[in-house]
Amino acid sequence: MENQVQIIREQSKGADYTLLLKRLEKTVIQDDGNEKCQAVLQKKEIWESLSQTQAFEWAGLAQIAGLVDTALEIYELLVTRTPDLETAWKEYIELLDILDRKALLVSVIQRAKKNLPNGFVDTWIRQINITGTNSFQTEFKPASDPFVEMQTRQKLLTNYLSLFSGRSDVFAGQWADRKIGKSGYVPVRRPMGMQDLEDHLKGLKTYGFYLMDKNAEVCCGVIDADLVPKFREKKKNDSIVRQFKKEQSYMISRIRQSSKILELNPVVEVSGYKGFHFWYFMDSPVPASRVRQALLGIAQSLKHDLTFFDLEVFPKQDHLTGKGFGNLVKFPLGVHRLSGKRSFFPACLKKDTESQLAYLVSVKKSPVDMVKTAPEKTIVQNLLFHPK
Repeated sequence: MENQVQIIREQSKGADYTLLLKRLEKTVIQDDGNEKCQAVLQKKEIWESLSQTQAFEWAGLAQIAGLVDTALEIYELLVTRTPDLETAWKEYIELLDILDRKALLVSVIQRAKKNLPNGFVDTWIRQINITGTNSFQTEFKPASDPFVEMQTRQKLLTNYLSLFSGRSDVFAGQWADRKIGKSGYVPVRRPMGMQDLEDHLKGLKTYGFYLMDKNAEVCCGVIDADLVPKFREKKKNDSIVRQFKKEQSYMISRIRQSSKILELNPVVEVSGYKGFHFWYFMDSPVPASRVRQALLGIAQSLKHDLTFFDLEVFPKQDHLTGKGFGNLVKFPLGVHRLSGKRSFFPACLKKDTESQLAYLVSVKKSPVDMVKTAPEKTIVQNLLFHPK
């Protein structure tokens, strides 16, 4: 890898950009987080000198490497230089749509309509809508639509906060240092507002909430399934991948079936970093000890069957001690600051935020009297056989 990076650095000094692009592509595919490779991709003096075709390739590599702002800069350069270049406008619009940068997206759509033949941009927007991403038919909406949309959005956000509800006077902000591979949270000592939630959903900030209130009660609990550290490296042989997939399927099925025995309904979330969250929602606050014991029964029945995953139950405590706030969990549908990946609920086929929020409306909360502890022998009966 070091040799490849050295070649890239040497080639960037010359004009043979075809070879440079090939070297970059190979390096990015093998290691999209390579810092030296990312540094080359961000060199404006290089990509400004590329041909049109090469610039498209460069933007694609920048996206793979997580340098979306560089990709956007390249598309902006392309549409500025060649305003009638349909492909550049399309790539620009689709990337902004994926990133959910609404204000800039609306502006770019309006510019594209001025520079391209009638109907082209509207066709693309309809195509984007078909694939499940957000679309913007800004010029054709009735005047009342923004108010209807605002009310719908407000209901979805209110429902979200009713599910992921904990201590109300404080929440937490996530920080990450990618150079050392560390992340953590700091308390934000005030109630969380709707704008905070919007910032979280847009990926501008990442927030978590403290599950337990001052009365040692919770409205939700979580089984956190994290990938064991030694299996987190990107490269795995085919045999390990097959075993991993079998165990993952087995784990999800077992947790669902164990929960069903206790008349609980877990909601599965892909955490965006290293595993899954299994969420359990109550229709009113429940003593943390009851929720913890119920979820421990489910997790412990699986403990000796898993090789790739570690299971952890939240809340971890029955009561708050000292001046602490207890354990926290990251709000779903945000971007993990370390991995750069957004969490999502796989049961919802569409991954855009609006669809994911709408999916949560159908989530069922469990009545308080259903949250009880069951003997482990009750949980493990009539369950799937382990893939081993």
